Amino acid sequence: MLARMIVRARTLLSIAVLAACGTGKPAAVAPATPVAVAPAPSPAPPASEPEDPETPDLRLPAGVRPTHYDVDLTLDPAAEDFTGTITIAVAVDAPTQVLWLNATEITVDKATVTAGGAEVAARVVETPKDFLGLALAHPIGAGAATVTIQYRGKAHPNDGDGIYTAKEAGDWYAFTQFESTSARQAFPCFDEPSFKVPWRLTLHTKQALVAVANTPVEAERAEAGGMKAVRFAETLPLPSYLIAFAVGPFDSVAAGATRGGAPIRVVVPRGRGGDAGYPASVTRPILDALEDYFGIPYPYPKLDIVAVSVFNAGAMENPGLITFRQEIVLTKPADMTRAKQERYASVAAHEMAHQWFGDYVTMAWWDDTWLNESFASWMASKIMLAWQPTWDVDVDMVASKSGVMRQDSLDAARAIRQPIETSDDIVNAFDGITYAKGEAVLTMLERWIGPDVFQKGVRAYLAAHAFGNATYDDFVGAMTTAAGRDLHPQFDAFVRQTGVPIVKVELTCAPGAAPTLHLAQRRYAPTGSTIVGDRTWSVPVCVRWGVGATTGRDCAILDQPTGELALSAKACPDWVLPNDGGLGYYRMQPTGALLDHLLARAPKALTLPERVGLLGDLDALIDSGDLGAGTVLGLVATLAKDRSRHIVDASIGIVGSIDDMVPPALRGNYERFIRKVYGARAHELGWQSRPGEPDDVKQLRPRLLSLVADDGHDPALIKEATALAWRWLDDHAAIQPELVGVALEVAARYGDQKLFDRLHADARKTEDREERGRLLGAMAGFIDPAIVAQALALALTDEFELRDGMGLLQGAFGDPRTRMLAYEFTRAHFDEIAAKLPEPFRPYLGYTFAFLCDDAKRPEIEAFFGPRVAKFDGGPRVMAQALEQLTLCAASRKAQTPAVTAFLKKQ
Repeated sequence: MLARMIVRARTLLSIAVLAACGTGKPAAVAPATPVAVAPAPSPAPPASEPEDPETPDLRLPAGVRPTHYDVDLTLDPAAEDFTGTITIAVAVDAPTQVLWLNATEITVDKATVTAGGAEVAARVVETPKDFLGLALAHPIGAGAATVTIQYRGKAHPNDGDGIYTAKEAGDWYAFTQFESTSARQAFPCFDEPSFKVPWRLTLHTKQALVAVANTPVEAERAEAGGMKAVRFAETLPLPSYLIAFAVGPFDSVAAGATRGGAPIRVVVPRGRGGDAGYPASVTRPILDALEDYFGIPYPYPKLDIVAVSVFNAGAMENPGLITFRQEIVLTKPADMTRAKQERYASVAAHEMAHQWFGDYVTMAWWDDTWLNESFASWMASKIMLAWQPTWDVDVDMVASKSGVMRQDSLDAARAIRQPIETSDDIVNAFDGITYAKGEAVLTMLERWIGPDVFQKGVRAYLAAHAFGNATYDDFVGAMTTAAGRDLHPQFDAFVRQTGVPIVKVELTCAPGAAPTLHLAQRRYAPTGSTIVGDRTWSVPVCVRWGVGATTGRDCAILDQPTGELALSAKACPDWVLPNDGGLGYYRMQPTGALLDHLLARAPKALTLPERVGLLGDLDALIDSGDLGAGTVLGLVATLAKDRSRHIVDASIGIVGSIDDMVPPALRGNYERFIRKVYGARAHELGWQSRPGEPDDVKQLRPRLLSLVADDGHDPALIKEATALAWRWLDDHAAIQPELVGVALEVAARYGDQKLFDRLHADARKTEDREERGRLLGAMAGFIDPAIVAQALALALTDEFELRDGMGLLQGAFGDPRTRMLAYEFTRAHFDEIAAKLPEPFRPYLGYTFAFLCDDAKRPEIEAFFGPRVAKFDGGPRVMAQALEQLTLCAASRKAQTPAVTAFLKKQ
């Protein structure tokens, strides 16, 4: 789901998508209607009605917990209002006179509490946000009780959280997204992951519509007024955030069944069944691989893959009803590419892995979000690597690890397992640290422990907590038992602690002694950082070495600031790679002649993932000031000729990363260097693929053409891209699917008003979301200031669905020539932009100023953005990270520009 490449900047929407994957939003609760419930005869002694009790802070108070839910909802996708009744069986641990639940934007019409066979009068306690209190006329005793609430709620169009609606090709649909804390927008409930109980759902909707939920339909009956009631089978124990349903004129595509007979379907908007062929063909094999690893059959009675037209997340692991952003699931057969296949398969593997990690066994609280997301990411890569070995998933894993290390190099970075002290912390838990760092750390520890032992620990953990909840200590305990040794030092060092270790490596070879590596660790810090480096980890260091044709591997735990590793080599190695496989979660710093020897032998001695990892670490050493930029720039010409697209991609990343450092007087040198190094290959590949061409070439071509045409300002490629763009606007078969985006991008970059107007007209006309996205993406790429102003203005209108429209703002930030226009526009219209964005996206407006790379603007930025971003859920940490990135970017540019200038002067 994420770009697998080394990047120096983070765009607004890409960050928002990462952070919003699976995330929810606490929001203000609409004032509840006070209710007086007439008391029924009760044996309890009379008591005075209490004053309003104090509202809970963040978590519900202990003492009352649900044991079963029965939900009855009336839902019309074409309406913004819905009504419902929820009946909650609860267990009361000790006498109480107040019951607290979670609720957001819920209006209560009636609430009753029954305990000891008698109904107790209840008064609704109004709260400013997140909670719903029921103050009882007299205390109820310990034991079983029932809470019944009749209420109304809001299904906001295109909102993406709670119950919301969206229009697709003229039809209205209703969807849900409850993680992390949005179930409370659909019904009053105990909206915490530890409350895991069975649910029964009944939906009342129009007879012509299809209703789907976590479980199969148990019964359906017609009702008056063209309505129907659809009752679903009772669920296995689930927390509120995993409840899901959808209503609309859906079609479905049969995709077989699990080994245990659970039917698999792809549920799509009306008329889109023909675009679901790939998911229908590969979902079952991926699920089979997961069953094989876990040793547990798929735990639920059905599996629906649902294409959702408007979605803040990428996908959501609701058991039995996995929801996906529509473009991940649906592709017209003529538009299918390898990249789209990879995207669906990897996301599906992630979400289906959750059926065990997250659904079958659920974290007890949000501080263990990593037990869901880190494991699903790790499992998805593991499954993809075995299922499709030609997809180079191992390379993507190394690139992903290197990329997230940039985020983890911030002083304001989170730990994988971060204490949850405020609602902001829940929002922040769904970030690259949880997903990508968590995956990388698990990959490293699996390699250290051994795959068989790790699998044994995973299976024991799942068996011990089936259909229940678990914690960090539960998992690490299971791994410790499986391994027969205490693994807390390694898990604690990387899961509970922030930052990236950098391991400095020096080789000594003395007569009569084994070759020895001298190791020293510290915390990695980029140039300009205030990080203090005196932190240690319990690092599993594994190295690979070569002596002639012989290679070997040695490992050790480095848990002190310094240590030694005696190699098993019989002679002094010709080369040593300090990170075998490139999968250890640490930066490597070879010293002395080690780096030169490694670079000289890398193409033949190292695997492709190791080479990509080495380049990532060299880039990091430049950022920390431990290596000059000229060293890596000097490698570009050789890397660009490599047979592997991943190495060429890495070289393109290096060249692109210096774009903002190029002095105006040397812009021509920069463009000439790009054309000289990459131009011949770009022209050879051209704008059309050839029959039988390898997928790797197809995947390289867009990156190469974009670099040479755009950054290299190649007139022939620009002219051809422009001609192709105009042809595509009349005939979509004019450009092959993998090249549409880049051809439109290049044409727009050098385009005129006529092209902008045509793109705009076509974007307004089409009902195809993917096509509209391509058109708006092109409109965002213009650099003519007058056209950029038009694109920015469109972002504030309701002409396009809000997520699409915001892409127009994103594009202007992406180019240094239009960046200040976008920045000033954002400042002038901040409140309007924030109101247009879905709530989970709003804090990431803070990242817009980081692109300026100008620390002198920090006082102005803090004064303007600080109080505005801080008011959004998750905003304080986002603001801290964005300000730190601003400072680091400025420091890096200052440090590296002289070397970049010296290099370009020679071109």
